[in-house]
Amino acid sequence: MGQDHDHFKAMELRKKLRDRVGDLQNRVGKSSAEAFEQVFHERMDTYFAQQERLEEMEQLLAQIIGEIDQARVLDDLKKLSGRLNFLEEHFEEIDSQLYNRPMRRRSRFNLFDFLRQWESNATPEARPEFSSEAEAYQELGMEPGATMRSITAAFRRLVKELHPDRRGGDRSTEPKLRRLVAAYEFIKRKSAARQAFSR
Repeated sequence: MGQDHDHFKAMELRKKLRDRVGDLQNRVGKSSAEAFEQVFHERMDTYFAQQERLEEMEQLLAQIIGEIDQARVLDDLKKLSGRLNFLEEHFEEIDSQLYNRPMRRRSRFNLFDFLRQWESNATPEARPEFSSEAEAYQELGMEPGATMRSITAAFRRLVKELHPDRRGGDRSTEPKLRRLVAAYEFIKRKSAARQAFSR
């Protein structure tokens, strides 16, 4: 009886998820098409930045569709539902920035708010410490002496990979994000100090 009930619930949830993904795909496609007409000529930088995010979202939605079809148990479908919640909220954020309108939904995790808040509220004890530049470079996966441009590119790539929205809402990467921020800031401060000294 319990297995039949779970099987029925799984079928029901699978159908709802497919409908939600289809709806979001339509909205993403429509927003992308309208953005070219309405935003491209007036705010080109905004258009390109948000268009890239929409394309990433299309890829993530296609991935979720494949996982919906492969999911065999109710718990797997519930996890997919959680990931879809984050993508729906992420779309609202993109859409509101493209068209300068208020968001209908509030994203549960905004990386930039998280980093700003952590920087302003973190006590010295809570901040990850680096005793050397070599250690900070290692945290970012860079060789000592790399240019600030390449360090910044590596930092952005790593932060993007660890963002909870890209990990189905998983916030377990927050300590790693803090270490990346601390390493990046450490290297930036050292670099600025060397430039000031050489003047």
